[in-house]
Order: sequence, then structure tokens, then C-alpha cells
Amino acid sequence: MLQQRSGWLTILPSGRWFVQLPRLVFKRSPKPLVASLGPFSHTKRIYAGLPRVQASRIRTRINWKMAGDSLKLGPLFGILTVGEGATFLGNRENFKDITQSGKQWGALVYVFTPQGINWEKKKVRGYLYNNRLNSWQEVILPFPHVVYNRIPTRKAERRPEVRRALNRIHEMPNVTLFNRGFFDKQQLFTMLESHLEVQAFLPETKQLDTLAHFRSFCTKHRFVYLKPVRGKAGQGIMRIDFKNDKWFLQRLKEQKAITRRFSNLNDVWKHIRLHVKQQKYIMQQGIRRAHYNGKPFDVRVLVQKDGEGEWSVTGIGIRRSGSQSITTHVPRGGSIHSLSTVMQALYKNNHEQMERHIHDTALAIARSLNAEWTDLAEMSMDLGLTEEGKLWLFEANAKPEKFDEPSIRRLSLANLIHYAQHVSHLQSKQGNAAG
Repeated sequence: MLQQRSGWLTILPSGRWFVQLPRLVFKRSPKPLVASLGPFSHTKRIYAGLPRVQASRIRTRINWKMAGDSLKLGPLFGILTVGEGATFLGNRENFKDITQSGKQWGALVYVFTPQGINWEKKKVRGYLYNNRLNSWQEVILPFPHVVYNRIPTRKAERRPEVRRALNRIHEMPNVTLFNRGFFDKQQLFTMLESHLEVQAFLPETKQLDTLAHFRSFCTKHRFVYLKPVRGKAGQGIMRIDFKNDKWFLQRLKEQKAITRRFSNLNDVWKHIRLHVKQQKYIMQQGIRRAHYNGKPFDVRVLVQKDGEGEWSVTGIGIRRSGSQSITTHVPRGGSIHSLSTVMQALYKNNHEQMERHIHDTALAIARSLNAEWTDLAEMSMDLGLTEEGKLWLFEANAKPEKFDEPSIRRLSLANLIHYAQHVSHLQSKQGNAAG
């Protein structure tokens, strides 16, 4: 009979693993209990119970499944980043949070790098977080069931050895990789154009390449955003607006918007080329967004696959522009507001329908992108909303940063673990998660 539950796993510096399981499990076989770990069924001697307290021990709740005399432990959740050994790069506070979520819900979470992969033995040099010592401890571990790509920069992700590693991981049987890499803004909108269900939400988006195309695009829309194809957090964005027979160009510099005025598009183009240099940019149709308390805002949505492997909306927040910024990014002066507060203020009679429309639109976009990028499991997106209630997709991010809203943050961390449990077939029964 199949049994599936969770218990406490303790890893000692000596390399011994202890698991608190019902006595019946250990009595089932006269031989020492051996567990199967990871997607390649590595075997590990397991000891019963809880060992004496040691400062350098690692403890986490882990899911277990027993079929006959076979014990499986997991899931093993690997966070992939880059760097040399324990000096690995990336958002360590985020990695700690994911580790704690694994401890709460039932997963062994560790950080590893492409250099730490032993492809022949299907093992990795992983780093387990010890919250007692606030340190990362190096341990040789089986290859994980799930590889969560948190390589922090596009430059690092483009390195040949990193690309090779991502490709090999993607091809490994019984291993789930998410997400393969950063989105390319131009490629993203081009792909979405072929999906009828989301076409209505796409502002016209073209490559910034020649003066002729630039002039034609700006003459058509009169309000345009220029965005670096590989930019993030609002870096490098420029805004062009035609008012009073003049062209106004705004760009960000040290948290503030610098505005220049031009009499013709040829001069605008010359100025843009000075700042764009060799970077690839897109031109995007500007949208006149609705205002809240006198400033335009974006609707930021986090969507993730849940414990059933289905797309769900984890949370939605409002990001309002700062007084001296052309973006809504909080580090650049933007402010945070709740969706319900803003929707009730702007759409009093149908605010619930607007919230549902945002929810359904985000899911439609996620599913369309997932049809193009099959290894997606989470993304954030910025949507624009007009006074008339029309939604537009501005951007999508395959490696979202953490949301500042505590409730969204907590659910996002739980979803990572529940999704890993789902794809590794090591879900907990309801009610067995740690409190």
C-alpha cells in the first residue's frame, strides 16, 4: 500500500541522515533502511529518529513516500546560480527565504552552480543554509528533482558554459527546469502576436533600428516608449511625447526624469543614438494610463504554477509612479497600493469585474507564453489600465523579484515548494505541512 507523508530530516556534518518516521517503516525490513533520493534514484543509508543537537546540523521537513520496501525522500529543490564555491552570486536573502519555505512545507533546498555539477555521477556540490549559524554549508548531494534558475544577470546566463549547463539540465529525464532564462522583450511580443486570445492586450511593439522606422512609428503614435531588449528594473527606458508642436524626450538619470525638447524627430534620433549606443531597443506604443491620486500606475501581477501544476494568480499589486520618474519601479520613487483600494476608487460600480478581468487576462498571457516557453513555472507582468478599463501588457519577467506585499510573498514561496512536490510526485497529504 502506498504511503505518503512528511517528517523531519536532519543532516549531520558527518554525512549521516536521520529521518523521523513512524516506527512501522523501520520495522518493515530487517536490513538498514535505504532511501532513494532525487530523479536518478541515488541511495542513501537512513537512520531513525532525532540525533543530539549540533550547531552545524541542517534540519528541514521532508516528504516521504513508501511503496513496499522502497522509501523515497524529497523533493530535492536546487537553486541554480553562478559564482565560485560558497561565494556564489545572487540574492542570498531570497535563497534563505526559499530554504525556510522548504523547511516549512517539506523539501530539501540547496544552492548550486554549473561548476559544481558532476555530470557522470549526477551529483552536485550544494550549499545548505544553516539558520542557526547564518552560513551556507557545502555538501555533496544528489541532482535535484527541480532546478530553479536564479542566475542573476543576462551576461552570466550568456556565458557558454552556463548555456551548455542549462541545455543539459533541460534534457535530463525526470528533472524539471524552471525557468530557462530571461525574456527577450522583442521576442516576447513577437511570439504573443500569434495568440489570438491575447492580441487585444498587446501595444504595437517594433525593433528600434533605422531612422525611417523610428520616424514612421513616432508619427503614427505620437507617444512612444523606448526600452532596452535586455533591460530590467526600468533601466535605460526613454519616453517620447508630442505636445504643442514639439517632441519631448524623457529618460531616467539617478532616480529622476531628465527632459529634453526637440523641434523634429531627426534631432530626437541623434540624441537617442548617443544613449542607446550598441544596445538593442524596442519601440512600444505609449498608453495613456488611468491615474490614482494624480499619478499613473501599473498593475503588477505574479503568476505561478501551483501544487496541481496549474497556473494561478499568486497576487496583484498596484505600482504608482513617483513624482520625478517615468516608471513605476519602487526604487525609483514609485509607491505601492492594494488592488482593491485602487479599483474601488476608480471603478466604483464594477470594481469586482475589473479585478476579475485583470486576473483572467494575466492567466491568459501566462498560458500563451507557456505555449512558447514550455519550462515556465512563474512570471511577473506589468499591465497598464486606461480610464475606460482597457488592459495592456507592458512587460513580463521570467525571473521576478520578490513582491513587497507580505501576503503575496508568503504565498509565492509556498507555491515554489508545492510545485516542486507536484512535479516530483512527492506531494504531502493535506494537513501535513509544518505550521
